Amino acid sequence: MHLIKNLIYNEKILLKDNFQFKTCNQGLYLSRHTCQNDINDRYYLNIKLLEDNNLINQGYLYFYIDFNKLQSELIGVGIEPEYRNYGLASLLISSWIKLCIEQGINNLQTIPKQRKPFLLYLLKKYRFELENTGIYETSSRMVYICRENGSNDKLIMFKDEREKRLFNNSNIMKTDNYRIIDTLTADIEIVDKVVLYFPYFLQDNEFAYQKSLSIYNKHKI
Repeated sequence: MHLIKNLIYNEKILLKDNFQFKTCNQGLYLSRHTCQNDINDRYYLNIKLLEDNNLINQGYLYFYIDFNKLQSELIGVGIEPEYRNYGLASLLISSWIKLCIEQGINNLQTIPKQRKPFLLYLLKKYRFELENTGIYETSSRMVYICRENGSNDKLIMFKDEREKRLFNNSNIMKTDNYRIIDTLTADIEIVDKVVLYFPYFLQDNEFAYQKSLSIYNKHKI
């Protein structure tokens, strides 16, 4: 825990420098920041590409930490458009889980207002889940995660028409490759479902840690 507690504000420390993206090295960095509109410190994990002796930002994950509760809340993940579909979001999630658990921060969850469907879908693969799974049946904010053969688009289908309109007008829709569908076809299947604006909690730390190690190691040189 001392690693995170002793971070100097606005100073990035290198956690790992032995990741590889295609033929280039990658570095994983950790930093701590204050935010004008937030009373809590924000912690960032950045994945950067070393190309022609320049550091190029590929993506980031940011989170809160409550040291008294040994708790971390995932706020969000962002991947630069040209580096999407290379598994970097999974690498950042794995790095966050690994870092927290190794530092004794065992209570992991999302912020309650998380509204990125595919981020929640990714987290469910690590055994994050709603506290009350009955919400899937009752909430108007339930979203189906879909997959189309031969496509990398993030396909989603909304249970509620109003929620669909709100999401369609959101910044998430404008800045990511989401595609909203109204019906299934022969080439599209439902793979999972998530509920927006509800916190997801890690249910199995050991499973998540081992999965994180596996993904972490796949990216190493």
